Amino acid sequence: MESIATLIDESGAIRRGNFALSDGSLIDYYVDKYVFETEPDVLDEIASIVADELTEKEFGLLAGPALGAVPLVTAVSLEMRTPSVFVRSGVDHRGTQARIEGEIHKGQQIVLVDDVSMTGETVLETARILENAGGTVDCIVVVVDRNEGAVDRVTEAGYDFSYLTQVGEDLQIE
Repeated sequence: MESIATLIDESGAIRRGNFALSDGSLIDYYVDKYVFETEPDVLDEIASIVADELTEKEFGLLAGPALGAVPLVTAVSLEMRTPSVFVRSGVDHRGTQARIEGEIHKGQQIVLVDDVSMTGETVLETARILENAGGTVDCIVVVVDRNEGAVDRVTEAGYDFSYLTQVGEDLQIE
């Protein structure tokens, strides 16, 4: 089995150049989650590894922010045979107008899964939405941590936070 860092790098998901992020900051590389989340063999391997990471956890629901984590959460959900929900960002919700797509039961233990973390703000906002809906989030797992503060920020907020690979640790960006 190849390492996650190798799978992601070989998938072509690491883009080099000049990129603007949603917060307005400029970066010289981008981890294009849609490249590794839309390649079936890579996504299948990542989902298997996430599922293995979660085998000792007690939970009944997987969750992730839409749109980015939908393929990943779906793949892990299928691998583990565990229901999932997706949390919409912003206020423009069509269809049922639901902020959360899927069912959460009061007190239900939830594992939050995301593809790439930077500051941790997206997963923290998603966790708050899930908790306001009655769920309990203890554990947050991301595939790639960009090593830009998410680990400290999310753990300081009281969550168990883990990643499969981290920029600068085993995912080298040159």
